[in-house]
Amino acid sequence: MGNLGIDIGGTFIKYVYKDEEGEKKGKEYVRDVIQRNDLNGFLEKVLEIIKKFNPEKVGIAVAGLVDKKEGVITESPNLKILNNFPLKSKLENLINIPVFIENDANLAALGEWRYGAGRGKNISICLTLGTGLGGGAVLNGQLLSGVSGSAMEIGHITIVKDGRQCHCGRHGCLEAYVSSYGLERIYFLKTDKYKDSGEIILEANEGKEDAMESLEEFSEYLAVGLMNITHIFNPDVIILSGGIIENYPLIKDMSLSYLKHLAFNLPFRDLELKVAELGEFSGAYGSLELTQQNTI
Repeated sequence: MGNLGIDIGGTFIKYVYKDEEGEKKGKEYVRDVIQRNDLNGFLEKVLEIIKKFNPEKVGIAVAGLVDKKEGVITESPNLKILNNFPLKSKLENLINIPVFIENDANLAALGEWRYGAGRGKNISICLTLGTGLGGGAVLNGQLLSGVSGSAMEIGHITIVKDGRQCHCGRHGCLEAYVSSYGLERIYFLKTDKYKDSGEIILEANEGKEDAMESLEEFSEYLAVGLMNITHIFNPDVIILSGGIIENYPLIKDMSLSYLKHLAFNLPFRDLELKVAELGEFSGAYGSLELTQQNTI
């Protein structure tokens, strides 16, 4: 028997199963049941995956604030049907095996440290550039999850006093500038035209000036966040993951060039900035590693 890592997203559940024979991974579409607010249908999808492999332990990554003591998602932007739902205890009662739950960005960091771009690193930070901005840190092989489980909410550090409104309701958060909606806002303020982030990235890849300049500005704000991380953690690697960096990898070089002039020379000297290697499965791999680090 092996262990199962699951990453619950707003559109797909991604999973990785590992036993002595090797690994199996895949994903299941769940957007329909989530949009219908069908909690029972959603749980059935999760149980189908678990029963398919009959693992010894299950790790689950989920977006939002996760109370690690209670196994409850206290607030999830894309999975509102799980808000304040006791997912850990509910699943454990149904399948009678240990279930471990953590924030998806934390587990993306853990997955990249164990299996991806952070292998062999002492201090590995991972940022997820997507609908929002998540972050996770692995320090000497241990996930920094915090006392309550809400550490590394890097998207909600303030970088501009009284700045643009964030989806969290505060103003000037890093996420308000470095996220898909942050990019859309940058483009709108530059052109007075609304386009979604996918269109902007497509136009930038086609060499269209407004889109390229918007992503350049996006990279400047990202560099401010990277500077804060560099000065706080002095990491050996910061890993950029998510759809935005996957579709426009030039962000890495642009933000690094800005960071060089913002950060102290000493921590910058020993820093690598890398793109995630596990793609959309980094959270599932992190969930798998979570099961291996937790013994009952």
